[in-house]
Amino acid sequence: MPSFYYVFVWCQDKHMATLVRDRFGSTEQLKVIEEDITKFHVHSHFLPILEEKSRGTKKYAKVVSNLPFNVSTEVVKQILPMGDVFSVMVLMLQDEAALRLANASIQTPEYRPINVFVNFYSEPEYKFKVERANFFPQPTVDGGVIRFKIKDAGEYPPVSSNKSFFSMVNSAFNGKRKMLRKSLQHLYSSADIEAALTNIGLPPTARPSELMMDDFVRLHNYLGNV
Repeated sequence: MPSFYYVFVWCQDKHMATLVRDRFGSTEQLKVIEEDITKFHVHSHFLPILEEKSRGTKKYAKVVSNLPFNVSTEVVKQILPMGDVFSVMVLMLQDEAALRLANASIQTPEYRPINVFVNFYSEPEYKFKVERANFFPQPTVDGGVIRFKIKDAGEYPPVSSNKSFFSMVNSAFNGKRKMLRKSLQHLYSSADIEAALTNIGLPPTARPSELMMDDFVRLHNYLGNV
C-alpha cells in the first residue's frame, strides 16, 4: 500500500475485526475500529487526520462499505453532510433501496424526504445490481451498488438554514397526500403558502410529491422572507 494511503476499517463484529487484524496487521496504514459507526464521532476523528496529511493541499477521505441493510439510511444521513471530510461514498445496499435513493421520481410512491436530502448533499448514481447468489449466507434480496459524489458546503443549494429547510421538507411529507397549504399550515398561513407556490410557478394545490428539490429550495426561501 502506498505510504500516502490510510485505511480505516469499521467492524462491529469482533470475530471479523480479529480476522482483518491477523491478515493485515503488518500494514501500518490500516487501523481497525471496533465501534458502531452510527455512534462514532466520524467528523472529529477524521478532520484532524486529513489536515495533518494535507500539507497545504486539501485532501478528502472516501467511504466504501457493504452496509447492513437495516442501518443504510442512518449512515447515509450521517456521512453525506460531511463534505469537508469525504468526497465520495460507494455503498452496497439492498437493490431496491439503492434504486430508490438514486432514481426515485416525483409523483411516485418511492419519492420521500430522503431523496431531497440525498440530492441536497450529493450527486447519487446507481451503478449495478449484485445478485443474491453472490452472498454467503445468501439473503432473500439482491444487493445494489450506489455511488454518491458528496458536495462541499459551497455546492449546497442556497438556503438560509439547512435545519429549517429540512424541517419544512419533513413536515411537508408528514402529510404526503395532503396539499402543502394543509401540511405546512403549522409553520405558515395557508395564504402565505399559496402565494409562495404561485410565485415559484406551482399551483396553490400542490402536494409534496410534486416538488423537486429545487422547488423545495425556492419555496423555503420565499416563505423565509414572508
